[in-house]
Amino acid sequence: MKRLRKCPRDGYTLKEECAECGEPTKSVHPAPYSPHDKYAQYRRKEKYGK
Repeated sequence: MKRLRKCPRDGYTLKEECAECGEPTKSVHPAPYSPHDKYAQYRRKEKYGK
């Protein structure tokens, strides 16, 4: 099953690379949540500066 992806310039697509501009696309879905995430403290520090 393909997932929706976003091109930084043109909008949304299902492909790994945008057909319009050739840029690589990024996933619009968040990373899966895990209560045993080893790197959560680093992400919070980066996001909130604490």
